[in-house]
Amino acid sequence: MAWVAWSGVSAILADRMPSLSSPYVVAPVALTVGVAAGGPLARHGASPRLHGWLLAASAVLVAGVLLTAEPGKEPLGYANANAALAVQVVALCGLALLASPPRLRLLPAAALALAVVAIYLNQSRTALVVVLPLVLSVTLMIWRPAVHRWWAVAVGAATLVTGASVILTLAGRPQWPPWAERAFDPVRRQLWDDAKYLWLAHPLTGGGPGSFREATALSVDADTSSAHSSILQIGSETGWVGVTFLGLATLAGLLWAARGRAPYAVIAAAGWTALLLHSLIDHLLEFAPVVLAAGLLLGWAATTARSEQLDVPEGEPPVLR
Repeated sequence: MAWVAWSGVSAILADRMPSLSSPYVVAPVALTVGVAAGGPLARHGASPRLHGWLLAASAVLVAGVLLTAEPGKEPLGYANANAALAVQVVALCGLALLASPPRLRLLPAAALALAVVAIYLNQSRTALVVVLPLVLSVTLMIWRPAVHRWWAVAVGAATLVTGASVILTLAGRPQWPPWAERAFDPVRRQLWDDAKYLWLAHPLTGGGPGSFREATALSVDADTSSAHSSILQIGSETGWVGVTFLGLATLAGLLWAARGRAPYAVIAAAGWTALLLHSLIDHLLEFAPVVLAAGLLLGWAATTARSEQLDVPEGEPPVLR
């Protein structure tokens, strides 16, 4: 909520009108709502009805990419956002698999596989890269559940700090190394340059929410009206103060996931890290369903902490640890 307040202050400092429909308002609210709604999901993790909803979500993601034409692939109108949502569905399916006995794992396993198919069909290379460690985490937590959880926070934080450092370093260099030129197209490089110059012009408070669209000549195309990088977009529009809030929200998500039982915390931290890492090179956080799904993931994982307080051997009453 402090981030929402800062977006309004940043707009006023830049002589702009604060907007309730701004991504700086919608995304934090969607995340908060998702975390709050994730608790009830945890109580129904083994429910076939919930598993059916997860399968339906994956089916919608697959149908959207198959039944609509480029460039506005449904259901979100942007292929990479569809893929990012599918990554979060994979993580939610992982939690459902953990919560279910083997005989009830068929539906969430099918939903997980279908979500991976949706990522492939949307042709999002970055989403495919970040979903692989997530699927590996789900597999490991089912096969050999973790006992400790804080290492997942450390790995997630280190991964995101490294990724953000690489993006900021690239954006600040006049010449990119060969590997970066192969990995990123010239349009993205131009967008990052435009974001960098806007940020340098207003380092602390940014140019104000929505100012990047006016700072780049590429905004004539709706697909290139954003910086395609969460840290550069937020930095250019809300300055270092906004980037600090991004970092705090990122850390808060990891710590919130770590409130849950270790296997759930590992999967949730992996899913949260996957989203934030993907967002460093694309525009994803302004899509409310993606952020809402990430909130559901964090809220579900954190709520499992309550079951750690009870030990319930078969045929015996619960005993407090």
